[in-house]
Amino acid sequence: MNRGWLIAALWVVLLPTAALAHLLPRQTATMTVSGSSAYFVVAVPVSALAGVDDDRDGLLSRRELLAHNRMIQRQFDARFQVRDQDQAVTGRRTWAFPASRDQPDERLDYVVVMHRIDFTGEPLSPVLQTDLFGSGPGESRMTITATRGSRTEVAILEPGAGSHRFFRGALATFADFVRTGIEHIWTGSDHLLFLLTILVAGAGWRHWLGVVTAFTVAHSITLVLSALGLFRIPAGIVEPGIAASIVLMGGLNLWLGRSGPVKPGWGRVPVVFACGLLHGFGFASAIGAMAVDSGSRLATLAGFNVGIEIGQFLFLAAVTLAVAGIARLTPLRLQARLPVVASCLAVGLGTMLLIQRLMPA
Repeated sequence: MNRGWLIAALWVVLLPTAALAHLLPRQTATMTVSGSSAYFVVAVPVSALAGVDDDRDGLLSRRELLAHNRMIQRQFDARFQVRDQDQAVTGRRTWAFPASRDQPDERLDYVVVMHRIDFTGEPLSPVLQTDLFGSGPGESRMTITATRGSRTEVAILEPGAGSHRFFRGALATFADFVRTGIEHIWTGSDHLLFLLTILVAGAGWRHWLGVVTAFTVAHSITLVLSALGLFRIPAGIVEPGIAASIVLMGGLNLWLGRSGPVKPGWGRVPVVFACGLLHGFGFASAIGAMAVDSGSRLATLAGFNVGIEIGQFLFLAAVTLAVAGIARLTPLRLQARLPVVASCLAVGLGTMLLIQRLMPA
């Protein structure tokens, strides 16, 4: 038996029960590259597999696993593809196991698959592509930890983004996370809402430069501290805190009577900076374990942060264009009320987010 596969097998079989009641947590996978082979342990949702759940209860019994083991293997082989641009695949083997190691008869909503792929030589930059995502809550994402020698890289796969190339180097990682940062800021309604509250508080490039710079510097500090594990705050505090920051800034706008274009309000910069520190912890949670690879950690953090800044300035440009368009189409007396309307909207939506995030799951 190949040494790498022996290590993977021993990891699963001999790990103490107290430390690992199940072979692998839900929605996770591991890849270990050793020599010319790659070894995988993958938690596959039952809902991602066709024809294996006989009683359609969303769980897989030992009887169902034994009856459909070959079917599970075939589906996995067809839908979990690994290739390398320099090395050809020479063989593969697949095994399916119950997810529970101490109670093999336990019915669970996922099955653990062990998979081995052999190449003609050492795969330097393997590409993984899969669509083995479930339909249940939280089953649309797979977090895979890849290891080769002293290098570790974490990737998150999901529908529409089910492919990843590992061990590509710092420049490619940087480019990937620039895109991830842009996507995160543009799909993060809470961050955009907060940006809106600080932008509508005044007009002119000096005001916008001041508050955006304060926000950028602040969240960059806590993003790095949290991602490197130097200082962290639980998500149960961070997420409600971000919602509260929206309410705070919107309320501050209303309380100070910001009803139109004003001179730069430098007094609010410290408040924006303090809120930005909190948002940085939220940004850090978005990349989470993906910054674990010490070899590309700097590229990951730098790319993600640059992407966030690009996203912010694109949003600023969009707001500027919107303001210019509204100024042309709206009477002057109504223009003065728009910041008030925007701040009221932010307070209302921020309050809803705060209540939602404070409610027990």
